[in-house]
Amino acid sequence: MNKLTFHRKPMPLMAEHRPIYKITQLLLVLNLSSRGKQSSLIRLHLFSWVLKDDRRKKMLLESANQNQILFGVWGVDPAVNISLQYAEAEGLISKSGLSYKLTKNGAKYIAKIDSEIAFKDDYFFLETLGSKITEGMVENIIGEWE
Repeated sequence: MNKLTFHRKPMPLMAEHRPIYKITQLLLVLNLSSRGKQSSLIRLHLFSWVLKDDRRKKMLLESANQNQILFGVWGVDPAVNISLQYAEAEGLISKSGLSYKLTKNGAKYIAKIDSEIAFKDDYFFLETLGSKITEGMVENIIGEWE
């Protein structure tokens, strides 16, 4: 035995990191919890980070009730940026500066999937929250970062 060979096997990717999952989640944020179906990049990162944990969801609901975000800082996920690029390339969103807006094709996509079942927890959370988390609230926190 002179030679040892390894064969790389495909690695499974968590559903939360698959672009189609993240694209749909972000489109739901734009559709259900954004004024004018538009949001800044950093606000989308906030929602993506919050949707990963029930404690964060409760804290964001409390933030909405107090009209100020109670998080000092939140995570930035590269999967969000990649998913936004794919969504823009597919015409599901349009980009203007650092803001993203749901397009007609994006709204059609959201209407075709049964998001109340496929994204049940996210759907009902975002529907409950509505557009109470404003860009101004996000900008106030960002101002404290500097």
